[in-house]
Amino acid sequence: MSTQASDWQVPAATLRWLDAVPAERSVAMLVRHSVRDPLPPGDLGYANALNAEGVELARSLGERLHGRLRSLHTSPLQRCVHTAEVFARVAGDTPPIVTDRMLGDPGAWVLDRALAGENWKRLGSEGIMARLATTDEDLPGTRPARVGAQDLATHMLAIAASAPGVHVFVTHDILLAIAAARFLGPPPAGPERWPGYLEAAFFWQDEGGLHVAYRDLHRSGLAGAR
Repeated sequence: MSTQASDWQVPAATLRWLDAVPAERSVAMLVRHSVRDPLPPGDLGYANALNAEGVELARSLGERLHGRLRSLHTSPLQRCVHTAEVFARVAGDTPPIVTDRMLGDPGAWVLDRALAGENWKRLGSEGIMARLATTDEDLPGTRPARVGAQDLATHMLAIAASAPGVHVFVTHDILLAIAAARFLGPPPAGPERWPGYLEAAFFWQDEGGLHVAYRDLHRSGLAGAR
């Protein structure tokens, strides 16, 4: 994929669901960080911030959050923090940015960081997503995929319950992919299988139960992850 600025757009489904979620409800928006430069092989990119295209793309989505952003949590990794900082600058009067290790470093699924790091070296991001998003096979040092997804959703919704509006949680493709798949089913194979930059899943509750929306999928009345 080209990295020219003109090629990057906020995913249409992110904007569509942002417009569609109920304004009177507390909504958790789990979103992948914006565009960064490619990582060298074997590099987790802990210190990598957004590139210029990523800043512009995050600004575009932040403008759509103006007046609606109620809280802002982020993975401690720099590309996620940088995304959150851009959102905060353009979204208006927002509360402080909170770093949240449920969103990364280590994230909702990791029990043993050393073993999880070996998984990443052996399988890479796509291999981990494929295992935990599409099968019931566990990986060494991780929670069962269903348990981690349920824990993450419960965590976000507890924070979001503080006020109606959009509560943003900036994370990584692995966490977003697994969470969406455990509630909505695994994604079909293809070049766009895994989350792109600023793709988001939305979680909210009403009298009928839990709603989860991502891409073209929306399920309501959910009792929990599967």
